[in-house]
Amino acid sequence: MIKFFFTTVLCCSVFFITGCSVFSGLDEPEPIYISTILSAGEHANPSKLSTANPVVIKLYQLNSIDTFKSAQALDLYQQDTRVLADSLIKKKTLTSLIPKEKRKLNIELLSGTKYLAVFVQFSNYSQAKTRAWLDVSNLDDIKNITISIDSLTVNIQSIEQESFWSW
Repeated sequence: MIKFFFTTVLCCSVFFITGCSVFSGLDEPEPIYISTILSAGEHANPSKLSTANPVVIKLYQLNSIDTFKSAQALDLYQQDTRVLADSLIKKKTLTSLIPKEKRKLNIELLSGTKYLAVFVQFSNYSQAKTRAWLDVSNLDDIKNITISIDSLTVNIQSIEQESFWSW
């Protein structure tokens, strides 16, 4: 009788342990990461007092780009989450990037993200190109991106992966 009890408990334990491992994680898609290089030029963010200054960068994951494109720079600076509420999936404010700095960053794209958008807080925002965006809806083509800041301009672009087939 005791042998039967231990055999039953052992079989049930094995069933529950394997059952939990089989069903865990089926609903969650695997996270997608984009390797990002941030770089600020020697004369990034010039002002009347200095030829270069640090900048604050905000990264947005959006499901639509229209509101971001049409928003005023001051509105994005003061109330970005309210302005972008209908399309905002995630917002991340980075620590200041100083002139001549390069930084690597891994961005986890959340489900539903179609655009990766960047807003840079330049000291002379009225004369600057404060924003840029990249369509990330086709991730097969995008694995690495660069965000570069030079003078009063921000740019974002994908870096094409070199094929191991070289012709």
